[in-house]
Amino acid sequence: MDEKICIFDDVYNEVSARAQAEREKVGAFGMLARMKLWDRPKEAEIALTNTEKRYEPFWMAKASRRTRYTRKLAYHLRIEHPHVVTVELLGQKLPVDARRELQLPAVEDCESVTALVHFVDALRHDTPEKALVDYADRFTCRDLADSNQPQFIAPTVTAASVLQQVKSRLSAPVEAETIASDEVDIESLTLFYRPVFAFQFAWKDKSGVIEIDGLSGRVNKEGDMLGGAVRALGNRDALFDLGADFAGLVVPGGTIVVKLIDRLSKKRPA
Repeated sequence: MDEKICIFDDVYNEVSARAQAEREKVGAFGMLARMKLWDRPKEAEIALTNTEKRYEPFWMAKASRRTRYTRKLAYHLRIEHPHVVTVELLGQKLPVDARRELQLPAVEDCESVTALVHFVDALRHDTPEKALVDYADRFTCRDLADSNQPQFIAPTVTAASVLQQVKSRLSAPVEAETIASDEVDIESLTLFYRPVFAFQFAWKDKSGVIEIDGLSGRVNKEGDMLGGAVRALGNRDALFDLGADFAGLVVPGGTIVVKLIDRLSKKRPA
C-alpha cells in the first residue's frame, strides 16, 4: 500500500487572506449582532487580536474490489417452428415448453471489478466529499517527508478507520451461487494537509474568528483558533498506524479479504 503525506501550496497567502478577513470581520460576531439597530459592531471598533496559519488534514484512499463468482440460471431460446417438440442440443435432448421456448440450464463464471476513491475529512468536520475531491483535483500539492514547523493539526480520524470505511463502501452483496474469491485491494492511502488562515477579532467583550481557506479563499465566519492543537507533523509511522485493527483488516469477517498491497512485504524506510 502506497502511503503518502502531501501538503498543498498556498493559493491565497497570509496578506491576501488577512485582507479578506478584514472585509468580513463584522460577520465574526454573528447575525444577531449585525441585525441590532442600537448596538451593532462598527468596523472601527473591531480589533484584530490574534492570527494563525495551520494545516488541516483529510484522507484519500484508493481501492478496488475484485470478486470471482458463479451464477446458476437458465437461458431462454425461442423456437419458431410450430411442430417442434424437443431439440437435441450439445448432446442433450431438451423439451420445448408451453411458451415455445427451450430452457437451457447454465452456470456463468463471473468476475467483477469495482474501483473506489474515498475521501474523509480527518477532523470529522461536516465537509462534503465533493469539496475534498475538488481540493485534490484542482490544487498543486507536494510530497512531505518531514516537517518541524508547528502548524499541523493531527487527524482525529485514524488510518484504520478510513480503511474500514473503504471496506464498508465496497461490501455490497453479490448475487451469486458460489463465490470463489472476494478481495478488496487497498492501493494507496494519502494524508493531505491544506492551509487555513484564522483571524481572531474582538469587539467590546465579544470575540469571533474568521477563517480563510488558503486554497479556495472560502470564508468561514464561525471559525476557531486551534492553537492548542497545532503541532509539528510528528512521526510518519504513527499517522499510518493501523493499531489493533490491523488483523481485522487483513482477514475480516465474512467472505471479503482486504489486501494492503505490499504493506506486509515492503520494508519501511527508517
